[in-house]
Amino acid sequence: MSTREALIEEILKQPEPILLEVQNYLNSLLEMQKHGTNGASIATSETWPIGYFYETAGVFANEPFDRPPQLPVEKREEW
Repeated sequence: MSTREALIEEILKQPEPILLEVQNYLNSLLEMQKHGTNGASIATSETWPIGYFYETAGVFANEPFDRPPQLPVEKREEW
């Protein structure tokens, strides 16, 4: 059975309120796909520029990471 056939079979069993929710969800997925978004409601001008992280944090990708020694833990009185 294909995914389409399984969905149709399941949809035929559902009451109208569930079908309305499914329809709303599918419409929102189609809108996201049409606009190329992941559901975020942020305006395009407020998003990160393409390649931003590769050009900033990504430039350190091949740099060695030197972790400083662990500082001593503060001694606290017991409860």
